[in-house]
Amino acid sequence: MTDWKDTPEGRAAAQKYGDILPLSRPEPSRKHPRMPLGSRAKIFSPFAALRGFDEELSEESARTRRVPRAGLSEEEQAALSEKLARLTRGDGVTVRYFCPDRIHPENPPVGSYETVTGYVQEVDPAAQLLRLERDAPHQGPGIGKGQRLDIPLEDVEAIW
Repeated sequence: MTDWKDTPEGRAAAQKYGDILPLSRPEPSRKHPRMPLGSRAKIFSPFAALRGFDEELSEESARTRRVPRAGLSEEEQAALSEKLARLTRGDGVTVRYFCPDRIHPENPPVGSYETVTGYVQEVDPAAQLLRLERDAPHQGPGIGKGQRLDIPLEDVEAIW
């Protein structure tokens, strides 16, 4: 491959701008200082050309991921009930549960399955809830409190 300077266009450019090519780059004036690199990067950051398009895409994606609630067999329900009965406060668990779509409710219910890992706070049979703490195990009053999540027991599909 030949050097650009040796082409007819390169020689024409060198002849036309030959007097300024060897000069150093001029320093910016005090009135117009150079923009810092961090600020320069912001100029080229992405922008939303279509306002609301990202939200619309995420809603459509959520709608296409909706599935009907899968029923558990009696054996699976018995095994799940046994696992729930053995859970104690502070146990680390991973739970897969059905999260119904509350924006577009249907009958039978549709939604998505979520998987979350956390520590058991309580299994409340009266309220039919499994309470999890997502960050750290509870170590006493005011210590190690994380994000709490209440999962209805009827929505729990698997625990491991």
